Amino acid sequence: MLEDDEDDRDITRSFFAENDHNIGLEFLTNSDDVLPFLRNCLTNGQPLPVLILLDKNAPAGGGMDVLRQIKSHPALKMIPVVMISGSAFEAEVNESYRLGANSYILKPASREMTERKISNFLSYWLNSVELPTASAFSSSVA
Repeated sequence: MLEDDEDDRDITRSFFAENDHNIGLEFLTNSDDVLPFLRNCLTNGQPLPVLILLDKNAPAGGGMDVLRQIKSHPALKMIPVVMISGSAFEAEVNESYRLGANSYILKPASREMTERKISNFLSYWLNSVELPTASAFSSSVA
């Protein structure tokens, strides 16, 4: 998860801990760190994330640039990417989907609404859909 806001990271961590979700979370705070992190996974044989969340307004280029890079990389383009933002301007939402985002989520204003949105998010992405397997990523490298 690319998220530069410490409060949003803390809310997410707390929600997972309080609800016994045993999911590996990796937080990055700067857009420039995402591709090196993913390339390091590929180079060192570490598992790639099965889902990536990008803060549209993260420092050093923002989530849109990272989304563009992920979706143009042969070994990464299959990973579902969710854009999160404090705004949902039509042009930004449309651009996110044009670049290959799988969802666009507007950040709520309150902790209660944030927790509800995280719960709905998890229900959908972890209980309703089938995510690609790690072998799908490695076979797309060739």
